[in-house]
Amino acid sequence: MQKRRVLLMVSNVLLLAWPVAAQYREVVVDNGGSITGHVRVSGEAPTLPPQPVFKEQEVCGTTIRDERLVVGSGGALRDVVVHLTEVKAGKAVPRERPVVLDNVKCAFVPHVATATVGQMLDIHNNDPFLHDAHALLGAKTLFNVAVPKGKTVRKPLAYSGLIRINCNVHTWMHAYLFVAEHPYHAVTSDDGGFVIDGVPPGTYTLSVWHELLGSAERAVEVQSGKATTAEITLSAAASETPPQAP
Repeated sequence: MQKRRVLLMVSNVLLLAWPVAAQYREVVVDNGGSITGHVRVSGEAPTLPPQPVFKEQEVCGTTIRDERLVVGSGGALRDVVVHLTEVKAGKAVPRERPVVLDNVKCAFVPHVATATVGQMLDIHNNDPFLHDAHALLGAKTLFNVAVPKGKTVRKPLAYSGLIRINCNVHTWMHAYLFVAEHPYHAVTSDDGGFVIDGVPPGTYTLSVWHELLGSAERAVEVQSGKATTAEITLSAAASETPPQAP
């Protein structure tokens, strides 16, 4: 009886520690539609000064670019998370394709990425010295691992949400990884563009999030085999409250 009671207690602890299964269902999407568009900034966006580098200056230099706000021609806004909300069913999660986060000259590359629960995160170190990766989901540490030079550390992505990744060795380094329960997400490129494809026909909420400029939402209708265009603008004016997680 005592042994059975211990086993039940262990089982309950494991259930509490294990992430809740996602509600997303993988189905065959025949002739799905797509959402394409751009995210731009309106108003005069500030130019952020370079960040100082305090270590490894022989490799990384004395400063690196501040990637929290990268604006291109015509107000094109890079590194914006774009995703659909409350998608219950759709195309398969690409579990065989890991998301790669590199360390290059004292910076995480890319600065912002997206992934889906069930994928793996490969953290590579291209620099000739030690880095580490401390992943935080809110106040919860998901992992905190050393990444030796020339090596790759692989971690499973079991929780959805906005994950901030810091390097405790080089304190100016940070990156964001948005993990969704479904594969309908993207990050804007240098021209502010994004594509989300294989979407089942229907009406959705398209949400965008930027590290400094906040978030916005828009209703979009996706038709079978057709491309829906969504042009979104975020204001360069500073928000009164910090941007919330997408």
